[in-house]
Amino acid sequence: MGGKKVLFVCGENAARSQMAEAFFNSLARKWRAESAGTFPAEKVNPLAVQAMQETGLDISSATPKVLDLGRLGDFDRIISFGCIAKAAFPARDRLEEWALPDPGKGDMELMRSVRDEIRRLVGSLVKELEGGD
Repeated sequence: MGGKKVLFVCGENAARSQMAEAFFNSLARKWRAESAGTFPAEKVNPLAVQAMQETGLDISSATPKVLDLGRLGDFDRIISFGCIAKAAFPARDRLEEWALPDPGKGDMELMRSVRDEIRRLVGSLVKELEGGD
């Protein structure tokens, strides 16, 4: 098993998983996060970039990456935003779902709402993994 890593996965790796990775890496001290998509987009959603800039985090240089099943052993936790068929996934023991709507299909209001929920969930995850210190 790899050392203290979380993988966030969404369909296009263009919004939810990119935001989660950025929030996680800005909060965590001992753990690191990466993100990937099952069908990566060409670029990160511009609304996600703008929504994250509003929080002081810059994801403008991030690029969507494909989910590499061969690297699953590198991750201690895998969080999906509803894009993985859990029954067929090889690392089911480390997989959890955060069922949030795809903000790429909406407007800035939806993007901000999903961003805020991701920030809350990631904050709780970091506290769980690293303790309250």
